[in-house]
Amino acid sequence: MDIKFIWSGSDAKALVYYITDYVTKMSLSFHDTFSLVQKSITSLKNSWDQTDKETAIEKSRKLVLRCYNTLASQQELSGVQVASYLMNWGDHYTTHKFQGIFLIQIERFLQTQLNEMRVKQKSQLVEHAVVDDDIFDEDNNNEEEFHIQLGENDQRYVLVNTRIDYQYRSDSINNMCLYDFVSILYKKKMNTSDLKYLFKTAVSMEEKVSQKGRPPNERYSFQKQHPQMTTHLLMKYGEHHVPILYGPQIPRRDRDDTRERYSRALLTLFVPWRTVSDLCNTSQTWEEAFKVQQHLISVHSWTIIENIQLLHECKKDRDDHLLQVIAEAQTENGTIDPAMLPVSQDVAGEYDDDDSNALLELLGNLDDRTTDLANASRKSTENTYIEE
Repeated sequence: MDIKFIWSGSDAKALVYYITDYVTKMSLSFHDTFSLVQKSITSLKNSWDQTDKETAIEKSRKLVLRCYNTLASQQELSGVQVASYLMNWGDHYTTHKFQGIFLIQIERFLQTQLNEMRVKQKSQLVEHAVVDDDIFDEDNNNEEEFHIQLGENDQRYVLVNTRIDYQYRSDSINNMCLYDFVSILYKKKMNTSDLKYLFKTAVSMEEKVSQKGRPPNERYSFQKQHPQMTTHLLMKYGEHHVPILYGPQIPRRDRDDTRERYSRALLTLFVPWRTVSDLCNTSQTWEEAFKVQQHLISVHSWTIIENIQLLHECKKDRDDHLLQVIAEAQTENGTIDPAMLPVSQDVAGEYDDDDSNALLELLGNLDDRTTDLANASRKSTENTYIEE
């Protein structure tokens, strides 16, 4: 039996993060994926130089297959996972359901609104003269995120913009924060039963209470400003979902350089709002606004906020422990050999921001003849669709 003594709280948090990270079987990090894809493409290009008899379609097929096989060979699969796949059993089991949210895009929308208000009123103070762009590129800040979501009974797809749906939600759920909104409600296309429900609710609450059988899930109409107000509504989930943040995660609260982003993210998620004026005025920083508005955050939301911070602490303790183990295995002076660290990661644990650009450049340097041959050998699917 392998027994490990846990001597401190840091050791405990590091162990918890390691176990949960291992159990969830996270996919390969980007820098590892990039390295493997680069290796596959280089190998394939060498074989292309030796022969030029294959068609563009065949080259494309081999490229995708080679990259997939290289990535798949680096994935850890247990015997239980393999057996479950062969027996057509479920590939995962969970007690929760999840729903994604593009938080950073909603934050950027609110930041743009606030900046426009400051410019229009011309009343900002000296410390607010610099636009709060954080670390984001302004060229990409105005792009709205839309995604396709499965509707009722997973039979229909619905175009969803979480920011618009939340901003123009019904007045009856005015005090619901964005986190609860994503967790509790989903958008669906109206049908006859939905119209009957809304009519009965508007006429009399007594009819709703006195009906027999299991009560239907609550439904809420959008405000008239919503572009889909006449065709869609909000319906309550049968069971709560756990929101998953896409894009940059909420930073640590104890870092001075990300304090504004941290405050803005928490206000956006956990304080009810319809416009940026409900969260922050032109004379405030986001940190000041958070101190003023934090009394509006529910007890349940505070638990989530503390768990976010705890996750950061666990990850930091895990990384510190890993670096300590590596250092002990090195020379007597305790220096860390960069070769022991993952590709693109330095001793401080940071990763290069140019990985995505490097990958695009790598893919762009593939044999241009592949694209030319593909365009010459087939009729564009998009053009065919337009003609029909």
